[in-house]
Amino acid sequence: MLSDNEAERLITLYQTSPSDEEEAYNQLVEGFYTYIIKVTRATLYKNSTARILYEGLEETARDIAHDFLIEHFPRVLRKYDRGRGSLRTWIARCVSNHTVDALRKRPKGYFESIGVEEEEWKYAGLIQEVVGAEHPHAEHDRRELAIILKKLLDELTDTYREPLRLRFWEGMSIEEIAKTLRLPVGTVKSQISRGTAILRQRLQARGWDKELR
Repeated sequence: MLSDNEAERLITLYQTSPSDEEEAYNQLVEGFYTYIIKVTRATLYKNSTARILYEGLEETARDIAHDFLIEHFPRVLRKYDRGRGSLRTWIARCVSNHTVDALRKRPKGYFESIGVEEEEWKYAGLIQEVVGAEHPHAEHDRRELAIILKKLLDELTDTYREPLRLRFWEGMSIEEIAKTLRLPVGTVKSQISRGTAILRQRLQARGWDKELR
């Protein structure tokens, strides 16, 4: 991810220097590519009508993010005004709006889950974070994982449980969580990382070692 200073330098070149426009644009695309997918994914998570089977969520997020990059990113960069906040915040707002619009345009029932209970869907993001994006679990295993993770999460102290809840249930960024909990960003990152590690360790202790290695 680009630093805020580097992003500002590149956006200035893109908006004001025709000779540097193409190179600046390519660097902005490369620098924000992963971030755009993350914002898209978070928007899908928190959209209450989009009960997506999480094994298809990553593909959906990438499809929507790619559409945004191809169809809207150049215009979004052109319209960026420093008075609206940081470039990162501006891009996040535009990506989120694009994702919501994309959801509304999908055929009715496109995102209906098939045999996925509410608790399983709610825990999809946490399961993916703890177990990994690539895992071989069958549907009944995912449902079992959701049940186990719910119990393990309830056993965590507030120090770890609340940041994880805000991250995966509310779709908040690290910075937003830090503001909500009135904690330093570094502390929140550490809490989420440690909380995830604890859940992974406790899953392993319950016999999920093979799947989590």
